[in-house]
Amino acid sequence: MRIPPEKIDEVRLATDIVDYIGSFVRLKKRGKNFVGLCPFHTEKTPSFNVSPERQMYHCFGCGVGGNVVTFVMEYEKVSFVEAIRSLAEKAGIALPQFTPEAEAVASEQEQLYEVCRVAGLFYHRCLTETNEGKLALEYFHHRGFSDETIRLFGLGYAPSSWDALIKHAEEKKFSLELLEKAGLVRKRDDGTYYDYFRGRAVFPIFSTTGRVIGFGARKMLEDDPLGKYINSPETSIYNKSRILYGISHSKETIREHDNAILVEGYADLISVFQAGVKNVVASSGTALTEDQIRLIGRYTKKITIVYDADSAGSSAALRGVDLILENDLDVRVAALPESEDPDSFVRKHGGEAFRKLVEGAISFIDFIAQTYEKQGKLSTPEGQAQTVRAIVQSIAKMKDELKRNFYIKHVAEKYKLYESTLYRELEKFLGEQRRLKRERVEVSRPVGIPVFQREIVDIPQSVVTEIPAVERDLIHAMVDGGKDVVQFVFQHVTTDDFTNPHSKTLAAHLLQKVEEGEELDPSSLVDEIEDSVQKRLLAEVIFSRYQLSKGWSESGANIEQADPQKVASDALVVLRRRTLEKMIEENQRLLRNASQSGENVIPFLERHQQLLEGMKELESKAIAHQANPDV
Repeated sequence: MRIPPEKIDEVRLATDIVDYIGSFVRLKKRGKNFVGLCPFHTEKTPSFNVSPERQMYHCFGCGVGGNVVTFVMEYEKVSFVEAIRSLAEKAGIALPQFTPEAEAVASEQEQLYEVCRVAGLFYHRCLTETNEGKLALEYFHHRGFSDETIRLFGLGYAPSSWDALIKHAEEKKFSLELLEKAGLVRKRDDGTYYDYFRGRAVFPIFSTTGRVIGFGARKMLEDDPLGKYINSPETSIYNKSRILYGISHSKETIREHDNAILVEGYADLISVFQAGVKNVVASSGTALTEDQIRLIGRYTKKITIVYDADSAGSSAALRGVDLILENDLDVRVAALPESEDPDSFVRKHGGEAFRKLVEGAISFIDFIAQTYEKQGKLSTPEGQAQTVRAIVQSIAKMKDELKRNFYIKHVAEKYKLYESTLYRELEKFLGEQRRLKRERVEVSRPVGIPVFQREIVDIPQSVVTEIPAVERDLIHAMVDGGKDVVQFVFQHVTTDDFTNPHSKTLAAHLLQKVEEGEELDPSSLVDEIEDSVQKRLLAEVIFSRYQLSKGWSESGANIEQADPQKVASDALVVLRRRTLEKMIEENQRLLRNASQSGENVIPFLERHQQLLEGMKELESKAIAHQANPDV
């Protein structure tokens, strides 16, 4: 089934390539780009580059490259349509479906996003522009939230009326059924509806891309019979176990710091964020889930749990530690003073003190030991054995064997035990895990379907690097400069002047796009090119400006600083000179053949003179252009 081009563009624009690839590859910011170890070949030094500006990736080691759709296709080994559908599902974008029923579901999701957005704006205006909202506004101010923070997080107030949102939604032409599906209203036994959130301070919950998907609401009125906090119910766009509060605000800082600080509640996160510690997310009062850990894993492999120093907080942290280790992330734990939570701690001591608390976080081994020590279990041999077994059981959750071995060695030294004893305990836990995994696989694996093995198609990098640098410069200039540069280039040369078949085909494609009046978006171009070498060429050309140590191309253009027009001008001189040199060489060969066979050589001598004059004219133009680029 063909997906309309406008929908493909919508999916690509809605998916940040750094976010997506960051869920599979640990990326670090370097200049304008992000770099990491290539997922398509084994390497020790990062050569895999991702450009947020271009929304493309390229590996200078093995040569793979493309846009986010290409990455999904190569990494997951799926078709183009399957890749688009996968990305669309993650972005909540409806695509044409084979059945009207499926299309209706996707369309409804878009409507849910829109009704949640409108509800969020309504609650925010009720907070900031109504008399009734002053109660919640004073509450937020009392919590220390500034007006800027209130605006940044879209905080709001739900009026105590039974139908305030319903009336507003009716004005916006939303149906009551849609409001109910979004979790914003409830239905009475008599068939009438009422607002779910009433008389409460509202915390909008955002998706990773910043779309409102649900709400948390705190009790403001004493006669409110519901709990202190209530949340939106599960909907087709909101699943509490798969989202982290604050992730859309903090993801870039998490990536920068290579660490995610995990707190529990809405107010905890907002206070810490406002205090300047912005690499923080909250589990929204729920037990940490695997989906939430995988979400953090898109941005960092390190998590610091900040927990309340009571038994409930300690137990929650212990559960979280094992789950984090099981999902191949590193974890440390920072304990707050007695009777403190992150919100109260920051308000009393400030952001810098909180940052130091996080920097002083302890390893999960020390955390487990301290927890058992508080329970008095380290005072007896039985308790000590129980403590060590708990630590080894957590180590067994790790997938990295080398890391497990180092931790076993550390525990052996710490408790003066033989490593062999600990390895026997470790093997018991690993054996149990393998047994449980086999049982799960046998239950879930469909009959007759083999386990898929990923195979990377090996295209020699030499195929790409054999393309002359001057032709790369011209491709680069045309992609960067768009229609004007493409037209300028082909006023002076034809596609036949490109000697490499891949660069020739790519140049012809650019010319065709311009002649048809279409834009030259690099990320879109990747989708249109079927040849794998040309895909790689395009990606490498885009990234070449960041790879050149001094920024100078073969044609003499400073790729990093010069505009595309100058790059093209300089490259054209080189290309035209190369063409004339080949024409002179070929004419001389024909002249020699004619002379040896006794044929008339005058035409070849005249041609030779014309070509030499053409070369002189070209050189004079090049000198004039260097003196005055506008010539």
